[in-house]
Order: sequence, then structure tokens, then C-alpha cells
Amino acid sequence: MKKIVQQYHRKIMKLIGFILALMIACLNFTDEMIAARALEGAVFTHSSAFDEETLLSVNASSHAGAQLFGSMSVSSSDDETLEDSSIAVRLFDLIDATKIRVYNGERKLLSPLGNAIGISIHVDGVVVVGFGEVTINSGESVCPAKTCGLQAGDIIKKLDGRDVCTANELQLALNSSVGKVDMSVDRNGRLLTVTAEPVLDAEGGLRLGAWVRDSTIGIGTLSFTDEETGAVAALGHAVLDADTQTLLPVLDGSISYADILGVVKGKSGVPGELKGTFSSKSDILGTVERNCVFGIFGRLNQTADTGLILEGVQAVPIAFPDEVHTGEACIYSQLDSGEPQCYSCRIIRTVHQNRPDQKGLVIEITDARLLDTAGGIVQGMSGSPIIQDGRLVGVVTHVFVNDPTKGYGAYAFWISEAMSDE
Repeated sequence: MKKIVQQYHRKIMKLIGFILALMIACLNFTDEMIAARALEGAVFTHSSAFDEETLLSVNASSHAGAQLFGSMSVSSSDDETLEDSSIAVRLFDLIDATKIRVYNGERKLLSPLGNAIGISIHVDGVVVVGFGEVTINSGESVCPAKTCGLQAGDIIKKLDGRDVCTANELQLALNSSVGKVDMSVDRNGRLLTVTAEPVLDAEGGLRLGAWVRDSTIGIGTLSFTDEETGAVAALGHAVLDADTQTLLPVLDGSISYADILGVVKGKSGVPGELKGTFSSKSDILGTVERNCVFGIFGRLNQTADTGLILEGVQAVPIAFPDEVHTGEACIYSQLDSGEPQCYSCRIIRTVHQNRPDQKGLVIEITDARLLDTAGGIVQGMSGSPIIQDGRLVGVVTHVFVNDPTKGYGAYAFWISEAMSDE
């Protein structure tokens, strides 16, 4: 009898579970849930008050707000950190329908630039870019760096507790070591310790058998500056090591005026290139202090005296990502020895983003001058600011390899937030 009751109880529980699952599935197709999912994933606002009307106006172009009035409640999160602020949408004050991130702050005024620059960065540590065999006195070839587990892309920060910021400092630390050495290594942002045993080469020098790099240089484009603080952003994407694609941490660096020698026109399958040069004698515009996925950030030496701000081009308000739309726009970029020029383009796609991310929009170059000269977007133009409706909306980041008339852009809002981070 007891066994029959247990079986009956299990059947009842399964039936209840099935009914609940069916109710939840049906609820997902109600007008209210469909409308809740239609709301934007983020709110960008100046206001600190979030009520039903404020929230539902996020998607004013749809009827989502009307569908939700009277069946929705809104509550703010307790976390006041900008990136983690959010508002929860609950249907019938019972079911969590969605969560919307909130970005609340003053709209910044920034000066778009577009100047071609030379970038010089000293790495905070030395990057392992490859390995080589070391021939020892016995005639045998060995590679201690490989044997100990070092990998291409590792950044050696210390050797036996001694800071190493250049290849020369690494060799000096090796020369003063005895026996095995402990290296503090940054591997994809994770700090670990690697123990190696250097060997004497045929000439009597201690060697690890690792090829390393401690600096990099390149040509890029300035994006924008905050004239009040002198903060400046460039490139729109990270500076990576050419061999290992490792994001290079900055010890120090500088940005300088670049002399533009010409443009290699891009074509399908072959990206073009902005050819430029600079040297230690070039006028230094400012510093490089940080390198991240949204580009490099630093400070101009004397903002008022650099001559970077174009005559007639004033500081413009920055656009929130949800304000950027498809349609006409322009980019500022420098392709010769003159000043940056304004080139027409179209924003042909925007991505709704509720958190910082690259590739927020796609642009297509429509300006005949730029198409004739460069074929569209070329390497070195990364960082060119994008203006739409009198606002700074984005920064050019990458070209489409198979179609140089098109390229990706990152929202200027995310880049300005990254520039402001300490």
C-alpha cells in the first residue's frame, strides 16, 4: 500500500511540474513578456530618477512601453558603481522579466582630432616572442626557456625579485644569477612563477634561449581630447605585439607628430596602409600611459600649444550608444602633410550594447576623395573620430579586409569611459 501511495505521489509531482513548466513557457509568449524583452538592454541618462515612464521611454519607437504599463514594477539595484547600476523589471510584481543596466552621468564635451601620430611604447616587462637553441661547450643545443615552460606571449616582469623592463636589464639580471632563477611572468593577465636554469653558451654568457621584445613603435590616429584635462585617446584598439598578439602593458611611452609619406591604396583582400615616419627628433605631443582594448590613453604636454585642435572644429558632445543611428556621418583623418580632413561616410549598422564592447557600428566610406586616394579605410587610420548629428559617436577601429570601403567602429562613449578610468 505504501509503495502505491509513493508512486501516486510521484505522478502527482510530475504532473504539477509539467503544468508549471507549461505555464512558464506560455508566459514567455504573453504580450507583456514579449514587450519586456523588446526593451533596450541599457539606459543612458542624466537623470537619477527611474520610474515606469522613464524606463519605458527607452524604446519609444516601439509599443513595448504601452504593453507594460500597469503590469510592471521597477526597482533599482543597491550597487552605486556606474557599471553595475541596474533596474529590474518585474511583471505583476512577481516575475523577473529583464534587467537593464544604467549609465547615468554628465554628457562630456570632447574635441575630435584625426591627426596622424607616431606611437612609441616601452613595455612594462619584456615579451617572449620566440625561442632559439643555445649551443653549450659540449656541442649540444638546448633551450632552457622552453624546458622550463615559458610560452610565446609571456611577459617577464622580474627575475629573482629584480625588475626587468628591458632586454638589457634581463641579461644583466641573468649575468648576476647563480644556478636556477625564478621569473615572475604575466601570462594573459595571470601572474605566475617560472623556474629556469640558464646555461653558458660557447662564448661564456648565460642564456635562456628566449627571444624578447621590450618596446614597439607604429603609426596611428588621434581620436579626441578633453581640453580641460589634457587627456587624449588614440587608435580605438589595443596595441598588440606583432608576433604573439599579446596586449602590451605600458611602462611609459610618447606620441609624436608623424610625417606622412603617402598612402598604399587598399583593395579587396589586401589592406591599404598609411605610410608615415617619425624619429626621436620629432616633436613630442604627449605621453602614453595606458593600453587597453579601446586604444591607448595619455596626456598632451600643452594642449593649447600643440595646434591639434582644427580651426573651426569645436568641442562636441559625446553621443550615448543608443543615440547612434544608421545614416550620414563623417570621419576626421589625415592622409598627407596637411591637416586632418572631414570625409563623408554612412553608418550602415549599429549594435545595441549594454556593456563596453568593440565593434559597435559599421561604417561605409562615401567620400570620393578618400576612395580615390586610399580605396576607403587603410591601416593607420584606426582612431579616426566619427561625427554624426554634431556629436562624437565613435572611432574607426578596423577595416573589412575584403571590402576596404567598410570598417568597424567602437562607440566613443565606451572609449571616453575607459579614458576616464584611473
